[in-house]
Amino acid sequence: MPEETKNPMQELMDRKIWFLWIWSKDKNGNPTKKPIAANGGATGTDDAHSGTWVTYDEAVTAMRERGSAGVGFKIPKGYFFLDIDHKELNDPFVQMMLKRFNSYTEYSQSGNGIHIYGKVDIASIPTYIDDKGKEKLDRQFYMKNPHNDTEQYFGGLTNRFVCYTGSVILDTALNDCTQAVLTTLDKDMRRKQKKKYSAKRDGDEDVYRIIEALHKQKNGEKFAMLFDDGDISGYGNDDSAADCALCSLIAFRTGDDPELIDAIFRLSALMREKWNRDDYRELTINAALEACHGVFHRSVMPAPEFIKFNRSGIATVSVPLLAKYVREHLQYLIVRDNTNGGTIIYVYENGCYRLCGKDNFKGIIKGYITDYDEELLRMGDVAACIEHLTTDLNTLTNDDLNADEDLINVANGLLRLSDLTLLPHSPEVLSTIQIPCKWHGTPSATPTFDGYISTLTNHDKAVENLLLEFIGAVFSNVKGWRMKKSLFLYGKGDTGKSQLKSLVEMMLGKGYFIGIDLAEIEARFGTANLYGKRLAGSSDMSFVTVSELKTFKKCTGGDSLFAEFKGQNAFEFIYNGLLWFCMNRLPKFGGDDGEWVYNRIMQVECLNVIPPKQQDKHLLEKMYAEREGIFYKAVMAFRNVIGNGYRFTEPDSIAQARQNYRNTNSTIISFFEECMAERSDSKISDTWTTGRIFKAYKAWCKDNNNGYAKTAREFRDELADHLGTTFQAMVVRRGTGGTFYRDYTLSEDAVEQFRGCGYDDFLV
Repeated sequence: MPEETKNPMQELMDRKIWFLWIWSKDKNGNPTKKPIAANGGATGTDDAHSGTWVTYDEAVTAMRERGSAGVGFKIPKGYFFLDIDHKELNDPFVQMMLKRFNSYTEYSQSGNGIHIYGKVDIASIPTYIDDKGKEKLDRQFYMKNPHNDTEQYFGGLTNRFVCYTGSVILDTALNDCTQAVLTTLDKDMRRKQKKKYSAKRDGDEDVYRIIEALHKQKNGEKFAMLFDDGDISGYGNDDSAADCALCSLIAFRTGDDPELIDAIFRLSALMREKWNRDDYRELTINAALEACHGVFHRSVMPAPEFIKFNRSGIATVSVPLLAKYVREHLQYLIVRDNTNGGTIIYVYENGCYRLCGKDNFKGIIKGYITDYDEELLRMGDVAACIEHLTTDLNTLTNDDLNADEDLINVANGLLRLSDLTLLPHSPEVLSTIQIPCKWHGTPSATPTFDGYISTLTNHDKAVENLLLEFIGAVFSNVKGWRMKKSLFLYGKGDTGKSQLKSLVEMMLGKGYFIGIDLAEIEARFGTANLYGKRLAGSSDMSFVTVSELKTFKKCTGGDSLFAEFKGQNAFEFIYNGLLWFCMNRLPKFGGDDGEWVYNRIMQVECLNVIPPKQQDKHLLEKMYAEREGIFYKAVMAFRNVIGNGYRFTEPDSIAQARQNYRNTNSTIISFFEECMAERSDSKISDTWTTGRIFKAYKAWCKDNNNGYAKTAREFRDELADHLGTTFQAMVVRRGTGGTFYRDYTLSEDAVEQFRGCGYDDFLV
């Protein structure tokens, strides 16, 4: 009667795979076990009847109510059932099987057999596909071997049910017995025995090499007594015990190779007629192998493919095979480094390719060797292996990384921006940036961040949304030049503007942002620092004056950049990241400062200075704790940018600030606003010609430390453009007195300031 107490079969008992069975008769009138459903109806072992199956407890209750003979279950996939009939428990074959499997075992319903249950990797079982397209056990094996009364069935391959008894023999867990199953198939379930050959052997030479090694090993004297002398006195003169002992010694050198053990034993002094009996020979060899507990000389033990043994059994490392092993067992990337012509190594870990230094990479490869045998480690082999890997021709470039603009790598998967679907991580996606947030698809509270950004933007929701859009762009893989924008946060100190940039940098991760100001970007050896960065800029840029924003234009426009590190070869690249600067004052720049320059700058003024007593020294940590909610807001905001043709949503205040910045930054317009005035009447009575005014402009530039004055032609063209006219229309010539601006001259204050500029009658 089945027991109702919890036992090692509990994991199967909880599954709905159980039913009842009753005695019936087959077509020949012989008794047979017939399955019935717990409700008394028809059932079977095919999936069409799965709706009638119940749990073990439900089956036992139904059995008692209906008086059925017992309960049984369908063998589920991943499990096996072994049945040995007509053998006593002390039978050598049974004992060998118990040791081999070491899994839950019980008596059969008749009491004249044993049942062994356990787990098996079904993918390891030899199979074939039948005419109906179903996977079946390979034809070379019995499911029911009539020669040893052994049956072996597998869930997913065989459509069988088991009559469970609960009459325990071995009360242990349902263990993974894949190796034992394969051994049983090979040794005990073959329809035809294997031919007498071994793939591990190479004629008689190998046999004698093994015998020589057995003589030389530590217990060689013990081997010689048995093999050479036939001395069995150490085994109580028990021939069978001595045979088994010699086979165990031989097995240590041959491994699980019964044919080779047999060949060597036949050369020994113990060889006698009884050895020719198949049953005796096989049982003895099997017992000897079991006694080894799977431990053999390492030359016949499983070893990584890069471990090679010479004829004496000495192990060495094959560097080419070690490199092959790394390629097959480690997810890594070799990326060509344009900055120095070398390579950068990334190793896949937790859903992302992480930067891996050469020493760390050596450590990984070193581990493959030391996991097998620390004494085989030679760092020269490791270095040579890396040389093999880094000279492979299938290396990547930096442009191959993070190339899918629709994906953002997050902690729990790959977020697809187009439909907000979370995909599983995959090493096929060459992502090196992982945002340390989980995506749940729903907003979460961010009270600290909300209060901070509201104060930073002076409670302007439109500006707040713009900042979230820009942050979302930084987190994405979308190429920054698609938006053709940069972000300038400016204002007095202690407004907290740099905290927002620091938060984004923390979430982006080290190695993917760089602190650099505009002047450094434009410098000869500064541009190269942008290579491979997602975000560049300064969190506290001091006031700078830059002659021209050539590199800035290329960075925000997707143009090719020419760069070099000092002392190294130059290279070209396209900057795919974004630029973000925080500063107290907006920078001054000259050169080509047309409308395109200002259109690529989104300047946000931060007005609210936080008094020292109100400053939260842990603000950054608190906002980082809210990062998942912040990330959600940024992603949702940036999706609108994508939907709007990669255009940020700029409020009117940004457009007005841009115009003000242009006016302020332009030395010509600033000079005009500060130093020139409309004539009081149409009569020209002063001596301030266009030439003298240009000299006053250059003096003004020097006094105001702008550093860069435009040329005379640039001065007249930009001034005319600002006034909405042409130079020819805005000037008038007065005889030999020179050329004057028709409607404008210097203001009274400017006349006093620049009186020393002198007279100049040349034309401009």
